[in-house]
Amino acid sequence: MAGGMLETVVRALSRSHLFGALSPEQLRKVAQRGELLQLAEGEELLREGDPSQAFFLILSGAAIVRAQDREVTELGPSDVIGEMGVLLDKPRTATVAAAGPMVVLKYDAAVFDAMFERVPGFGLGVCRALAGRLEQTTRKHAS
Repeated sequence: MAGGMLETVVRALSRSHLFGALSPEQLRKVAQRGELLQLAEGEELLREGDPSQAFFLILSGAAIVRAQDREVTELGPSDVIGEMGVLLDKPRTATVAAAGPMVVLKYDAAVFDAMFERVPGFGLGVCRALAGRLEQTTRKHAS
């Protein structure tokens, strides 16, 4: 990954709930483990029911999340997609498609496992991100 793009990715990672606790040096290492992907409007990143083999970080653009044929939410830059399925080793619970042109960083499940075991602060970041999602869901259903 070239210098300018690497720094752009590091900034996006640092704003993510999943990676925000990591040091700049750790973020550079994490950035280099990902694969850049470009998606066109409407292109699917994940399909409900498929195996969870990777997770993604949105660098630019937005994604629409649909579960059971209804729109659940929209995600944007620095949001992470698919980490729960990878963490649980369960099929995708939603379909995620690009709302317009979108650039994401893809991490295979094996990379996720390696980061969880070897990168200090990553596991805590995952726990906090998932706890935040649970809290939002609880509030949404309580009202």
